[in-house]
Amino acid sequence: MFATTRIGFAGLFGLVTATTPAMAQDFTYGQALFERNCSVCHGSDGAGGGPVAQLLTERPKNLKLLAKENNNVFPFSDVYQSIDGRREIAAHGSKQMPIWGNLFVAEAYPSTFHPGVGAEEIVQARILGLVYYLQSIQE
Repeated sequence: MFATTRIGFAGLFGLVTATTPAMAQDFTYGQALFERNCSVCHGSDGAGGGPVAQLLTERPKNLKLLAKENNNVFPFSDVYQSIDGRREIAAHGSKQMPIWGNLFVAEAYPSTFHPGVGAEEIVQARILGLVYYLQSIQE
């Protein structure tokens, strides 16, 4: 799994839902992040056919099939770590995907949205929002 720096998982989930109260029900926060950051490669539906996909040497993954390709179990931790990108995962091989963890840190620091909450916690909340959204679109 992943480690939080100053708050536990429950606090981190609370930060996500506090950032977007409706996220727990309809995943609008994660969907908005996906559309803003991921759809250019993965397509608005997550199937891998975004407008930039044809320019890449390897077609972006169909994110709607992650659970199906993993014995019908959504690989939550792997998806989280793949989005974050700051930890090298040797089994994943080389990657073309941007390191969103670094970008989200740059956007979140200093935190004016949640005084007393560090940039790392905001990054983790954003990534969790994306992961929960991706989990919701599985076929």
